[in-house]
Amino acid sequence: MKKALIILFSILSIHAFTQVVNEDTKRKFTFGLDLFTDIWQDTPNSIEPKTINPGVNIFGSYNYIFGNSNVSFSPGIGLSVHNLYSDSWIRGTSDSTYFEVIPDDISYKKSKFTATYLDIPIEIRYKSKGEFRLAVGFKFGFLMKAQTKYKGEDYQEGTSQTVIIKKAKFNYVEKNRYGFTGRIGYKWLNLWGYYQLSTLFTEGKGPAMYPISIGLTIIPF
Repeated sequence: MKKALIILFSILSIHAFTQVVNEDTKRKFTFGLDLFTDIWQDTPNSIEPKTINPGVNIFGSYNYIFGNSNVSFSPGIGLSVHNLYSDSWIRGTSDSTYFEVIPDDISYKKSKFTATYLDIPIEIRYKSKGEFRLAVGFKFGFLMKAQTKYKGEDYQEGTSQTVIIKKAKFNYVEKNRYGFTGRIGYKWLNLWGYYQLSTLFTEGKGPAMYPISIGLTIIPF
C-alpha cells in the first residue's frame, strides 16, 4: 500500500508540473514512468517464481528531432528496480551463487531478490501530431544494488518467531546489463517492453537467468 501511494503521488506531482511546462520544452524532453512485471526466464527448475514480479522504472531523455519530421533520436538516463519473488533464498560460496528452496515446514510471507540499476537508454521515436507514439531502442544498465528480503519464521535460529532478514552482498551478480526496449501507445499511456540479453549472474557462476519485462508507461510529456 505504501509503495502504491508513493507511485500515485509521483504521478500526480509530475502531472501538476507538466501544466507549467511550455510546448517547446515538451517537444525536446520526455519524462516517464514504467510500471511492469518481470517474467524471469531460465530460472532453476527447483524454484517457483511468482507470476507477478512488479518493478518500476523512471526515465528522462532529450529528443534530437530530425528536421521537421516526427522522428527523433532520444538518449537519456533512468533508474529501474527489478524484483524476483519466489519460494527460495539466495546462497553463495566462493565459487558460485545459487537458489535454495525454503523448506516446506518453514512459514514465510515474503522472499524476494531485488536489483536496482542506473540505465542509459537510447531510442528512435516517432510521435505523430495526434500524439500516437512508437519507439524502439536499446539500454545499458549499471548495477547499483542487489539485495534480498525475507519475512517469515527465523530459519537461521530454527524458531517460529517472525523475523525480517535483509542481505545486500552477493558474489557473481553481473555489474552490467543490456537489452532491447519497445514502446507503443497514445498520448500519455503506452505499452512497454524490455528484453534483456545479458544474464543476472556471471556465466558459469550462477543460473543463466534473465528477465523479460512487460508493462505500461505513463508519459506526462
